[in-house]
Amino acid sequence: MGMCAYFVPVTGEQIALFTEEPDELIAFLFPDDLDQEPEGRIDADKAWHAIHFLLNGSAMPEETDPAPAIFGGEPIGEELDYGPARVLQPAEVQALAGTLAGIDAAQLRARYVPEQLTEADIYPSMWDRNDDTDLDYVIENYLHMATFYRGAAERGDGVLLYIA
Repeated sequence: MGMCAYFVPVTGEQIALFTEEPDELIAFLFPDDLDQEPEGRIDADKAWHAIHFLLNGSAMPEETDPAPAIFGGEPIGEELDYGPARVLQPAEVQALAGTLAGIDAAQLRARYVPEQLTEADIYPSMWDRNDDTDLDYVIENYLHMATFYRGAAERGDGVLLYIA
């Protein structure tokens, strides 16, 4: 199965609720009825770490990351599978959407050096194949995520992000 990154749009009111009532966050993210999964949730599948690396030039998050689309925001709630969920406030989503709008597929393609991803131990460990389909997979997931952030910004939403 592996680790996948998920992104969920949330209102300011939902952020306040989840901050005050962490159990509500768990019920929201992981409902008992799978037909009730959070509306608008998307995932970047297993491309999340490569997306982070290509956007920010580092394997691990840093406070100075110019595009904190994967590891941004503040922790919220309890530990999940791979750390707590994180929340980006609506103003942070606005700024991030603007940053992502300035980064297109050609720019990511130019930053892609498979040997660097392998050396940095970027998940999943497949970059030594040096296969164009790997890059296409990353770019497809990046563009989907960037579109998601643009929509969240247009609605004035915040974003919950987590890896599970």
